[in-house]
Amino acid sequence: MATLIARSGLRRADDVFFTAMSVLMLLIVLVGFAPSYFLQGAVFAHLPSLLVHLHGAVFSTWIILFVIQTSLVATGHIRFHRKLGVLGAVIAALMVILGVLAPFGTLRRGAVLPSFFTPASFLIANVIGILIFGAFVAVAIWKRNNAKVHKRIMFIANVMLMPPALGRMPFMDAHPYLIGMIPLGMILALFVFDLFTWRRPLAVTVIGGLIFFLANPVIDAVVHSSFGEQLTVWAQHHP
Repeated sequence: MATLIARSGLRRADDVFFTAMSVLMLLIVLVGFAPSYFLQGAVFAHLPSLLVHLHGAVFSTWIILFVIQTSLVATGHIRFHRKLGVLGAVIAALMVILGVLAPFGTLRRGAVLPSFFTPASFLIANVIGILIFGAFVAVAIWKRNNAKVHKRIMFIANVMLMPPALGRMPFMDAHPYLIGMIPLGMILALFVFDLFTWRRPLAVTVIGGLIFFLANPVIDAVVHSSFGEQLTVWAQHHP
């Protein structure tokens, strides 16, 4: 009986934590993209290309779906959660494709970038970030029958999406370090949550957090490599 009560308490703690964090992520996306997208009518906004329209619609759908999915789990609607997971897999695949193509299109148009980005850092950070996101989601789908692992990998995958939204907040020009610190804080929150609920950081949290932490050094190395420079030049000038 005590074991059942303990397991029920862990599930309830998971429900509260992951649902609350998904809502926080949605708020970050809404605030970050409000001036350029949501307050401009979203799909009716005057955006520079069809690619940008598709990118905005698909990414917005994903983050809303993420909140719905965590809420379904929290309210015990597991069967519907799994059915929607099929749609989520399709959306995630589209996100990877559009997430790779969109920054190339941005550089090709010569769009004005936030002051803390160089063309190379903008391109490489966005491309590598979305590829890591896709890899996390693929593993999460593979581990979908292990709820403890699945929800943590999905959480870390969505943290990977936060920097673009954070980077578009007006005060980030003066405090660009927050673009990295806030997502890192979310990962640390997961570590703390594991410590309080499981009395130790779970292996999936440690491995996923390490991959997240190492992403920035990898991105920096590619940005300053000859490959990164050549890819950036090609993105800016290809037909």
